[in-house]
Amino acid sequence: MSRVKKLRIGAALAGVTVAAMMASVTPASAEAATGKIVEPVGEEIASGKGYQIELSNGPENKRHFDTELFVLQVGDKRLRTYCVDIYTDILDGAQYEEANWEEHPNQSTSFKKNSAKINWILHNAYPEISAAALAKNVGGEFEGGLSVAEAVTATQAAIWHFSDNAQLNLDNPTPKNKDAKNDVVKVYKHLIGDANKGIQNAPKPVLTLEPTKLTGKPDSLIGPFVVTTTATGITISAKLPEGVIFSDKDGKELPKADVAQKIQQLDKYEFYVKVPASVATGKVEFTVTGESEFSLGRLFVAKGKKGARSDSAKFSQSMILASSQKVRLDAQGSAEWGTTPTTPNETPAPQPKNNDNELANTGASVLTPLIIGVVLVGGGVAALVFQRRRRKA
Repeated sequence: MSRVKKLRIGAALAGVTVAAMMASVTPASAEAATGKIVEPVGEEIASGKGYQIELSNGPENKRHFDTELFVLQVGDKRLRTYCVDIYTDILDGAQYEEANWEEHPNQSTSFKKNSAKINWILHNAYPEISAAALAKNVGGEFEGGLSVAEAVTATQAAIWHFSDNAQLNLDNPTPKNKDAKNDVVKVYKHLIGDANKGIQNAPKPVLTLEPTKLTGKPDSLIGPFVVTTTATGITISAKLPEGVIFSDKDGKELPKADVAQKIQQLDKYEFYVKVPASVATGKVEFTVTGESEFSLGRLFVAKGKKGARSDSAKFSQSMILASSQKVRLDAQGSAEWGTTPTTPNETPAPQPKNNDNELANTGASVLTPLIIGVVLVGGGVAALVFQRRRRKA
């Protein structure tokens, strides 16, 4: 076996070792905003109740659906949502998490291709604008004015038209409320018609920190920690041991107020934890906090169910925010160090290409696998010699 071939075997074994080590690194992204559907109370009931609608398409036994504005509780805030998953039930106690538009879990949904149309409806219908303002935008006469219940009904029906290809039965749209027929159909046609040009931009992330945990060693920079946010009122809290500081990539000290200010000014900002040689072991836990608007069009799906899935019918139905509200969010991170760090977070510097028919430095030592290889080869040779001696005997 040539020396180069032996080195390649050693490098391959080293690669396995590095892969196993990297598998223990804490996932880099912070958790998405989470919440749960709760029962409406007080004014939420009156301002969010619509009428039952009838569809002209779909399964014969699934053509009647109640409409309403749901209440999604995120932290201490109660946000209004519409359904974007008509044939999926809401499961009791289901937890929700924020997701990108393309992560809607239902494989058969038309939500993804029509998300811009749905977003336009959210910006131009109830409750973003009042029932009276919606009626004015639609134009024409309404029977006693457009009621809140009619506005909710027409808005939800229009959203389902785009999210699930659900067609409202224009001859009998509200079977239990015949008097609402004309008003509901008029608003529904407006929301799905030529006026709807779509709003393409998906909502931006609120507050993310990645990675959430890193491990290093004394006399080094641990990082970078990268914060991406559109939040305002950013603060960062941490109890730093004596001599340990936040810093930039060059090791220059950044007071906590400066870190918060930089995060506030930039869409994305990175910082480090600088540990002096005199602090042999320790840990810093910090929290980045900010206030952000949960804006129209943010998608929430059953927790852990992001992405198109064949079993999506087993999940709680997906929701989309129909109202904006300021909420307080935070992202937590930590840096830990010791004389023998267990979680590598330093990326090896690139090495020049080796032209001597030798392997380039991969950043991982091949010494250990080579020693193992030598031991195994030595054992094989010893066994062979022993076998030959037995044959001679």
